[in-house]
Amino acid sequence: MAARRPVAGVAARLPAGPPLARLIQTALWLGWPVGFMEWCARRYGDVFTLRLALGPPTVMVSDPALVERVLTLPDGEASAGEENALLAPLLGERSVLVLDGPDHVRQRRLLLPLFHGERMRRQAGAIAAIVEEHAAGWPRGRPFPLLPRMRDVTFEVILRVVFGLEGSAGLDELRRSLRRLLAMGSSWMVVPALRRDLGPRSPWGRFVRQKARVDALLREEIRRRRSAPRAGEGVIDVLLAGMDDAELVDALMTVLVAGHETTATSLAWCFELLLRRPDLVEQVRREQAAGSTALLDAAIRETLRLRPVFRYASRRLRRPMELGTHTLPAGVAVAAGIYLAQRRPDRYERPDAFLPERFLGAAPGPGAWIPFGGGIRRCLGASFATFEMGVIVRTVLQAVDLRPASPRPEGVRLHAITMIPARGARVRIAGS
Repeated sequence: MAARRPVAGVAARLPAGPPLARLIQTALWLGWPVGFMEWCARRYGDVFTLRLALGPPTVMVSDPALVERVLTLPDGEASAGEENALLAPLLGERSVLVLDGPDHVRQRRLLLPLFHGERMRRQAGAIAAIVEEHAAGWPRGRPFPLLPRMRDVTFEVILRVVFGLEGSAGLDELRRSLRRLLAMGSSWMVVPALRRDLGPRSPWGRFVRQKARVDALLREEIRRRRSAPRAGEGVIDVLLAGMDDAELVDALMTVLVAGHETTATSLAWCFELLLRRPDLVEQVRREQAAGSTALLDAAIRETLRLRPVFRYASRRLRRPMELGTHTLPAGVAVAAGIYLAQRRPDRYERPDAFLPERFLGAAPGPGAWIPFGGGIRRCLGASFATFEMGVIVRTVLQAVDLRPASPRPEGVRLHAITMIPARGARVRIAGS
């Protein structure tokens, strides 16, 4: 993994930012995930510099025109792979998220067709069946957090629908091992200085050994598929001819983590926001009965606007860059502020309110709705994620009558680098 050192001698050439020590800024960044950004935006405007212990100075932008510029930087001018390198221990060194240049383009071309068009639509029934199976076992008579249940659902969708893994003892072991690995995710893991293998009982030591076990199980499944090829539409079957075993392991881990945790988090936020507007829930149900999904689609878009999973998407500059009135030197990071750009009052009326109606027949301009990033690094699974969310929300609303467990909306906390509901999106099933 590339070292992430501060860039010397550039402070005078960077936009203004909080004059706080790096460790203090890092503590605020991790412990006050949205409040710190909002304070910086109020104090310093559309462009400001953060100095965190996680890497070089980061220039955060929230003006949609500048956001669009950052997201469309070509590989020759900036690297997304270097900025995503902190994910390599989990996803692998050959993950599409940590690659740049021709290697990234090649993997993207292999993966992109798997999540589009008729292939995706054919999975609706299988996804709905998984939701119904899980919802039948949700607690009755007491409140419970919805986020873990959404993780269970999206995890099964990835394994059974996307990967095409059938029920077996090997699948059960893989499922258990993957769950243990993903449960280790927390904010401390993104700090390189804390990655020290001090033996099998140390936090990083347990992570490294569990990751090795998951990789071994995935390799075993890949070998089985190679020795007995089968016609199928699972990711493994389609990619066998285009990737070697090591690359395919990293691709599977990337699809699992990017398509499981992020979608589950967005679903939890969708229910947390939607259930607090029972008028909308009833409208969605009426439209669903009439065969329409327009309002639900708008609710999903509004969820991704108001509560994006990631706060920003960043690039490491390989060359100096003119950004508005600033000249940024090579070596610093420049970040498109997803959270900030999507809450601008000059683009959205009442930007802090959950108003899906704003997306009915209207679309924000470039750089103002970017939950999946943009440019050549736009999320590969964006179409599948929104499709999957629609199927899951519709099926849950048919299967159970959920209500918020508390009248107080939930705040934000970090889980590794994702923003999740602070109390896990607690709900209860009405009448139980």
